[in-house]
Parts: sequence; C-alpha cells; structure tokens
Amino acid sequence: MKNLLYTFCLLFILVGCKDDDIDPSVSFTKIYDSFRSDQSYYPIDMVATDSGFLVLTRQSLSSTTDNKKPAGVQLIELDEEGNYSASSELNTDEYESPVGDFVTIDDMHYFVMMDNNKRAQLCKVGNSASSLEIIALNNGLSWPLAVNVTADSLNLILLSFDGVDQMVLSIHDKDGNVIRDDNNNDKIRTFSIGTNIDISSAIFDHFSDPERYGLPFFCGQMDPSTYYFNGIFNHTLSVVFTVFGDAETGVVQGQSTDGGLTAALPISGSTFSIFGYQYNDNFIQPIQNLETNSITSSIDFMTVPFSEYRSRTPADIVLYEYNDVQYSVIAAETQSRQIAINVFDATTGESTGVLKIGNINPYTLASIKVDEENNLIVLGTTLVSGRFPRMFVKKISEKEMGSLVK
Repeated sequence: MKNLLYTFCLLFILVGCKDDDIDPSVSFTKIYDSFRSDQSYYPIDMVATDSGFLVLTRQSLSSTTDNKKPAGVQLIELDEEGNYSASSELNTDEYESPVGDFVTIDDMHYFVMMDNNKRAQLCKVGNSASSLEIIALNNGLSWPLAVNVTADSLNLILLSFDGVDQMVLSIHDKDGNVIRDDNNNDKIRTFSIGTNIDISSAIFDHFSDPERYGLPFFCGQMDPSTYYFNGIFNHTLSVVFTVFGDAETGVVQGQSTDGGLTAALPISGSTFSIFGYQYNDNFIQPIQNLETNSITSSIDFMTVPFSEYRSRTPADIVLYEYNDVQYSVIAAETQSRQIAINVFDATTGESTGVLKIGNINPYTLASIKVDEENNLIVLGTTLVSGRFPRMFVKKISEKEMGSLVK
C-alpha cells in the first residue's frame, strides 16, 4: 500500500524470559501508520499465507466537509515478521463495506463486500492481494452482513439483508452459486426483521457508521443440518437456529438492539462459548447451552456482569489447544481501552489467565486467530497521535500462551 508505512516494532517479552533469544517471526507487536491524516483504517480479519499474512481492512476517507464516504476495501500483505509488503485498494466508487471473517476453502481465501448498488460480491484471493477475483453472487442478494464456512469446509454461509424487511441466510459454493439440498431446493431462507421502521434503520446505521452503530452480526453451522445466525429477527437482535425448513427451530432473543450476543463459538453439540451485552453491561459464559428448538432469552445468561469491559465492545472467541487440553480464548476491549484476552478451560469453564494489550494508546479488537504453529494473533485498531485510527497486529507465541493456561 502506497500510503501505509511501517512505524515501529515492539517485542513482547514475558517476565522470566529475558535471556531468551526472541524470534521476531514468533512474537511481535506492530503498528502501521499512514502519512494521510484524512484516512482511517479499521481492520476486519487476517489469514496466514505461504509468505506471511493477508489482512482485510475497511478504509474510511474523510472529505473536507467532514462527511465520510462509504468504507473502502483494502487488502494488505505482511511478511512472517509482520513487516508491510504490499497492498491493493479497490475503487470506492465501485465497491465498499467489506465483510469478514476470511473463509478459507482449499488454498483460497474468501470474503464478501458490496458494489455501489448494494449487491453482494464474493471476493476470492490467494497468497497475494494482487490475485483478487470478484464474483457477483446470484439470487439478487444485497447488503451482506456476515460470512462463515460450512462445517465440512467446502461452502460458504452468508447472512445478508434485503434492504427492506428480511434477513437472508444462504449457502454458496466457492463460485458464488447457491447450494441445493437433496430435494433440489435452494438453500436460501428469509427471516422477518419486523415492521418497525426503527429496526431497519438500525441496520442501515450499521453500514453508514459501523464504528458508532455497528451490530454484532455473525453466522455459522453447528452440525450437518443445523445452521445459525445472529441478526435482527422479529424486532430483536437474536440468535436464530434453522435447518432450512419452513420455520426457524429455535431463537435466543435479545432485547431490541439493547441486548444480545456479541460473539458465540460452538464447542460441542449445542454448547457454546459466548460473550454478550445487556444495555451497558457485558457478560461471559465460557460454557453455555443454547436451546436450538425453543425460544429463550440472552438476559438469563448475564449472571455476573463483567464491568471491566467497555459498553457494547466488539468481541471474538477462538478455541486454543495446549498440551492436549482445549481452552476458550475470549477477547474484548476494556473500559481503559485495552484489549483483555481471557482464557478459560473449555471443559470446566474455569478461568486460567488474562493477558492485556495496550498501555498509553487505546486499542480496539478486530479479530483473534490461532496459526499453524499454535501462536495467537490479535488484529485491531489503535490511535496514532491520539486521533488517527491505524491497524495493529500482535503475535503471541505458544510459549507465552503457555503461561496463561497453566
């Protein structure tokens, strides 16, 4: 990226490991600056490549009248030590509003964005940003909200909005075609958001100003027949379960957009690890059964508020394995504008450790990943000079993670 300059690297060294030779490809923290004060970078997700990493970012450009143009799309290449290599920007007059996470099928990586007519576009990229291929999705899908991979890692799950009053869940192959079931019916299902105009306005606000009005949309698959999404359903932010039949099978209701789940990761069967919010309070349940065949409420999950976290903070959850024990790693932003990484035993729910990222500048989470070497990678936004949103990447080695799980 012409505008992106590498500014500094700070090696993260655990107490008691000062005599070790730290390999910068194993443990680092890096922040990436730009000489343009009118550009803001909001990273979405990253994926490992043969030569390092590929980062998907949302790029906002403020005009002289302080009115922001739609969020642009940018791919950034980093080497294995986190150094900037190259990038590719898409024309904001044609494409906008990228949606993650990255979905990897075989050796290709996918994400979704929309064109200037709000139609969903599937993006396919290999190891370099320059290999980007854009595939128009059929069936007239618009306003994409979230994307994930199916349980068999062969197809894509897409959550979108029809621009009027329906959430749309659809399953696509890697060429963008809607998958058909055994009865030759398209795997595409609509769900009513309700008739209140304020509810549809909340979705449009999510696109126009995601930094202030962003909602935690996500989707996934639990087993060969059961899919789920977190979206607006019947006037409320809810987790909806479906088998693509005539109706939803189960719903975890929030409270309008004032309460609901922020992140959820299937652990086993109907057991999830979840992070949620209720008005200005947040809660964590490292082990929580979600009823897939009945109507329940996320309010019941907030047994102990986590007051440390910032109100309605973004959150992400991954599974991490160390010495044959599985852990749930939950990350979110604190009131002091740090990123707190909480580690829980995925079997007992017991907390084993906390690591915090950030000191002077505020840090906001985008995503967390576990790479092939069992290192934890944290992606997010920080402020340079106190007011310019810029991307940061932190790589935490398996050795450092070991101190959190013992």
